[in-house]
Amino acid sequence: MMTWFWVLAIFLGAVAAGFVLIPFFMKAGTVGKTLKNDARDLVNVDLYEERLAELNAQLGDNTIDQQEFEQIQAELQRNLLDDTPKEAASGHGGRAPIEGTIEATRETKRLTVVLALLVPLLAIFAYADFGLSWGAITDLEIAREVRSGDPGNEAEMRSTLAKLAKQLARQPDNVDGLFMLGQSYLSLAEYEKAADVFADLSEKFSDDAGLASYYAESLYLAEDKKLTPSVEKAIDKALTLNPEELTMLEIKGMDAFQRADLHSSLEYFSTALGVAGGARAEMIRAVIARIESQLEPVEKKSKKNLGAGTKKASRSLQVLVELADSVVVEADAAVFVYAKAIEGPPAPLAVQKVAAGSLPTLIKLDESMAMMQGMGLANFDRVQVIARISSSGTVDVSPDDYEARTETIDISTQTSAVKITIGKKIKDQ
Repeated sequence: MMTWFWVLAIFLGAVAAGFVLIPFFMKAGTVGKTLKNDARDLVNVDLYEERLAELNAQLGDNTIDQQEFEQIQAELQRNLLDDTPKEAASGHGGRAPIEGTIEATRETKRLTVVLALLVPLLAIFAYADFGLSWGAITDLEIAREVRSGDPGNEAEMRSTLAKLAKQLARQPDNVDGLFMLGQSYLSLAEYEKAADVFADLSEKFSDDAGLASYYAESLYLAEDKKLTPSVEKAIDKALTLNPEELTMLEIKGMDAFQRADLHSSLEYFSTALGVAGGARAEMIRAVIARIESQLEPVEKKSKKNLGAGTKKASRSLQVLVELADSVVVEADAAVFVYAKAIEGPPAPLAVQKVAAGSLPTLIKLDESMAMMQGMGLANFDRVQVIARISSSGTVDVSPDDYEARTETIDISTQTSAVKITIGKKIKDQ
């Protein structure tokens, strides 16, 4: 393939040079004929001048008289005018312009040949890597390597991507190359690099739904599949540009499911099912079936408990939260205290937030703190209480957070306060 490329490149370079050389040589042929005619005219002038010199000599020797001299001279002049243009008949002054024309023609020929050679040379400089890189052959080679590379050969793929990144550093406006680079980073699980590439592209093309989706997906994966504020903002933008963006709907559905927001999760996956096809649609149907199977008993239990009336209002749990002496945190550090069902949804049944500076303190968890209807302390008997100091100040869990957990508590029989002491980081437990 590369051999044919160079053959065609040389051929096209020769054609381009021909556009310069052919018209010149055609003109040069015409000039040559003109010069031949001019040389013949000069010979006629020289003969005239020689004959006139002889007449002057004869007149001086009195071989002929003045009348004969004038008659012969007039005849010579008529013959010269008949055989020679007026410009050449003016004498030796016509020789210099002709010789100048010959020299100028030679200079023009040399200049034309130089310009013809510069055509392919300038093309090479414009498109080669060592030149302006307007369309270097390296781009074609790297693109072919990326597309035909073995995904299983990670070392080879990374080597190719390193070359592509180096090439794009000199071509910041090469949108196709940057898109290829971002996709390749994504396939190699280089999520942060992929997010950086797609962030620049989506900023440059802010109305492109596809780029917005790629950016949101790569950022979501780079954030360890957590819906941080930046990830949620990126996903919302992608769904605004395309409300039926399948990957974004799946991410939102999975996040809602993990938070035990089954109704929202069901809504997202139902919308996604209307877009998906083939094996992906079958997978989404299985997810929907699982959500519905979990949602049905929860709704039944919720209705039953709501019918009891007094059970919802009476459920509460007293928790005494304190810090171990070894724990040193800022007074305004956020402390989340919540109850979680042992056999139920992962979302808290009741949660309260306090400042670390207020500890030790007695906290009351009750049914009014339920995050979802039918999923509070009134609906589950066996729970675990968790107290966590958030290093980020948000509900997102970090290995550097301090956390403590109680044993299983049966709140249907628990009457006294539960004590919980925060003393170790999650990564040290």
